[in-house]
Amino acid sequence: MFRTTGIRKVTLAGALLLLPCLAACKNEALQINGAAREDVALTGHVLSGSAASPVRIEVFSDLQCPSCRELFIQILQPVMKEYKDKVSIVYHEFPLSGHRYAHPAARYVAAAGKLGQRQMLSVYDAIFNDQAYWASDGSLEVSVSKALSGEDLTKVRQILQNSNSLAEINETIEKEQQLGIRKGVTVTPTMFISHGGGEQKVEGRPTYQVMKQFLDSIVK
Repeated sequence: MFRTTGIRKVTLAGALLLLPCLAACKNEALQINGAAREDVALTGHVLSGSAASPVRIEVFSDLQCPSCRELFIQILQPVMKEYKDKVSIVYHEFPLSGHRYAHPAARYVAAAGKLGQRQMLSVYDAIFNDQAYWASDGSLEVSVSKALSGEDLTKVRQILQNSNSLAEINETIEKEQQLGIRKGVTVTPTMFISHGGGEQKVEGRPTYQVMKQFLDSIVK
């Protein structure tokens, strides 16, 4: 199930009914204030697109959350591939207290991000695909090692072992969590879809068909 602010809950079977509601959100959406825009610029991992993209999707997600895994694999990755610079995806870490390894996973992603976007995306992909394995025992480095060269893996280890770098990463993750709290995030995944000066909050995971029809109505 997923939910949009101001719109009734719908089941995935009835998800196509959401499209007209999403398309109409421009007139009813919350306006993003200057402070929120500044916060977004300072936090989050840019997975695709840029500030010039006509659509921005902010995602608040927990790497140990099964629904977040499905969102990343079934929706975000296809959107990145199909829409490229037309859609900016900004991923915010929002590790939940009940998920023991979500925060360590977020640290690995942040460390890989210091090497470059390619390494960061590879680590996201490996961590989400292997979620069922490391979520049971915390063996994150096994998954991360599949995504990085030996040289890059060594660099990631060094970043995480450096007290200053680790403190910076932890502070950044905390800022992302606080941004999510200020924006009213209570469940993962939660997306904020912005276009035309408006913003729509979407909780949970819609189908890719719904997302595609919505994006096509704006950028194609």
